[in-house]
Amino acid sequence: MSNKRNQILTKSSKYIKLFLLMSDFFVLNFSFVLSLFIIFKKFSLSEDKNIFSLVLFANLIWILLIGVFNAYQIMRIEPVERILSRSIKMILSEISILFLVVYTLEFSSIPKLFILIFSVLFIFINITIKVLSLYLLRYIRMKGMNNKNVVIVGVNKNGLELERILKKEVSFGYKVLGFFTVDEQEHYASSRVIGHVDDIFSYIETHDIDEVYFASTTYPEKKTKDLISFCEKQFVRFKIIPNFKQYTLNRHVNIDFYDDLPILILRKEPLENLFNKTIKRIFDITFSMIILILIMPWLYPIVFIVQKLTNKGPVLFIQLRSGQDNRIFKCYKFRTMRINDQHDQMGTLDNDPRITRFGKILRKTRIDELPQFFNVLLGHMSVVGPRPHMLKHTEEYSKLIDEFLVRHYVKPGITGWAQTTGYIDESRKLQEMQDKVKNDIYYIENWSFMLDMKIIFLTIYNVFKGDKNAK
Repeated sequence: MSNKRNQILTKSSKYIKLFLLMSDFFVLNFSFVLSLFIIFKKFSLSEDKNIFSLVLFANLIWILLIGVFNAYQIMRIEPVERILSRSIKMILSEISILFLVVYTLEFSSIPKLFILIFSVLFIFINITIKVLSLYLLRYIRMKGMNNKNVVIVGVNKNGLELERILKKEVSFGYKVLGFFTVDEQEHYASSRVIGHVDDIFSYIETHDIDEVYFASTTYPEKKTKDLISFCEKQFVRFKIIPNFKQYTLNRHVNIDFYDDLPILILRKEPLENLFNKTIKRIFDITFSMIILILIMPWLYPIVFIVQKLTNKGPVLFIQLRSGQDNRIFKCYKFRTMRINDQHDQMGTLDNDPRITRFGKILRKTRIDELPQFFNVLLGHMSVVGPRPHMLKHTEEYSKLIDEFLVRHYVKPGITGWAQTTGYIDESRKLQEMQDKVKNDIYYIENWSFMLDMKIIFLTIYNVFKGDKNAK
């Protein structure tokens, strides 16, 4: 009875993923057909070779994106919001590639309006069906269907934490039937204890169990292997909760494999991935070239003239700062202060008398940082990343804040997540700097191209709104 139920449950889960896969391809092609009817009042895609080729290309790109985003590897405890976020990223990637193809290749017979209408339809229909499907699945699970019966071996901190997570939402579809103890002192879980671990064999044979979670650290290795073998013969999934939380605190960690040896990676770094690093570098070069070609040729002479009329000294201010892997580089800025002997020792103060009137304007609009796009082209910086500090600040704060130097795992940026969330470059309060470092580390561990775009948008928005943190 248990085996039969497990097989039905496994098949039903596969059908759910298959439905989501097929619905995505249906919506993709239906959106093309509907767009064709709206523009040309016809339904046949094959009448125009360019459109037909574009549709085939769109389907191939979607297949590739499924692999890139691991789109249908949906965990039961994964929030709907995260699943939808992944879907939106896939859709936007698909649309961006199609726009790029249409505009770079000669698809003269395809109107821009056709692609625009397709994009709107694809986004709206896909997200609507995805939301309805996911909430229908949650409703089915709340009614007791498509659920998984699980037991936990080991009444300890990890086992109890797992029970809390699995029971947090009824819609996750987990039924924790209880615990099996390993040591005598574990009986404090009272009624939730089914019995001793030696009783689990007969319990699995007489009950519908889908998964066994093993949280014990004291059960003998030989007996553990026997239990794993028994579960596999009963088609019961055996999952082990590794006991490394004391090293990771509340971090989300990754596990990699060197041959067959598991390696715990304490910090996720998306920019360690060569593809992500390449995408970011291509964007940095492209964006910097646009700024330096379209803005700097006319802005630099204006700043030069005003600087020479209002402030002695060179137009550019060059300061040594800490870069990636704590390597020192020359950071360029438009000069905003009068020449002084404290520029490498003391940061900016409130109402700093060293700042000129024109310098205040440059800082308020962040124009003073535009020369840093030369640093981006040279590879010292990125458009987005943790802001670089003067060497003295790096030396001081690295002694006061344990994770301060983690900021230097990536290239520093002209703008960053910490700045868009309200933290200035030179926070003088230790708590503010600690919070800023947390925001920088969040960026490093959660980098995505869309996050960079969001930060750039917020930076531009803050410039026009008036950056209250600019000094």
